[in-house]
Amino acid sequence: MKTPITIKDIAEKALVSTGTVDRVLHNRGDVSEGTRKKVLKIIDELGYKTNIIAKSLALKKKIVFSVLIPAEDRYSSYWKKPIQGIKNAEEEFSKYGIQVNTFLFDLSDKQSFIRQSRLLLEASPDAVVIAPVFKKESLNFITKLKKKNIPFILLDTDLETETKKIGYIGHDSYQSGKVAAKLIETRIGNDENILLINLSANPDNQNHLSKRSNGFRDFFIDKNRKGMLIEININNLDPVSVNEKLSHTFNSISNIKAIFVMSSKSHIIAKYLMERDLYQEFILIGYDLTDQNIAYLNNDTIDYIISQKPETQGFKSIQALFQAVVLKETPKKNTFLPIDIVIKENLMYY
Repeated sequence: MKTPITIKDIAEKALVSTGTVDRVLHNRGDVSEGTRKKVLKIIDELGYKTNIIAKSLALKKKIVFSVLIPAEDRYSSYWKKPIQGIKNAEEEFSKYGIQVNTFLFDLSDKQSFIRQSRLLLEASPDAVVIAPVFKKESLNFITKLKKKNIPFILLDTDLETETKKIGYIGHDSYQSGKVAAKLIETRIGNDENILLINLSANPDNQNHLSKRSNGFRDFFIDKNRKGMLIEININNLDPVSVNEKLSHTFNSISNIKAIFVMSSKSHIIAKYLMERDLYQEFILIGYDLTDQNIAYLNNDTIDYIISQKPETQGFKSIQALFQAVVLKETPKKNTFLPIDIVIKENLMYY
């Protein structure tokens, strides 16, 4: 059986004291940059990080990660998938003393986000996963995390200006907007109009929606299209309100041939088209393989779904915290997941 590597072994190989090695391991300063790099190199060579895990097991130390994420709502089952990925990761890493506490907020209620973020802070976790769908409120929350020196990672939606994050796990929202635009460009004429739809109670405060819109629009710059790009917000998702807004739009603007829904709620638009036997008149693109969307993909009402692999996002967010907090590794700043295009004909592989 291989003898475990000790701090003393590292110190002897690096020609430094065990105290110096301990300060490097726990990032406590008072070590020159040259010595720090030398010690880290030897730690890596000897595989000492596996001993860090063993030590945490021996001490039976609990490491608590908290997750601030939307609850599944009646308009979309999207959020149950990253939550499931987080649960899978907790099960995987529980043997190393990892415990995950989940704080759910209402996607349509900023005050719910604020209340849950306060409860999370009161629990004083070791690290945090945030789905920052409310941009302003998330930035305020992050400021409080930084004051408490609590490391955090962003899930599903990135805040590029936030430089202190461990990293971001999710889609490149801007690039996925460009992908949607490319799919539509190949299917409609140059003079035909395209409708972009935000189905959200707070579209101006949701960073990923604006990035998708910007990517979509930027794709058509210098394309010399005669057709218009029309963007509308539907803030009230009650069926009567949705139907009124869509009917007004289609009655006011003619020659719309494609619709890009910038969220997981494309099934709401699909339902409207299906009920009026209009589904063959439009190219319809949306996000995420929710049960509602899959049904409309199968009956040819939705043409394309852009998949974000939300379950994988959830798992990787906990994995990244484990690497950063337990293994003391520096994960990649951005883990962009593939932009998968799902159609009826390849749906069975997802």
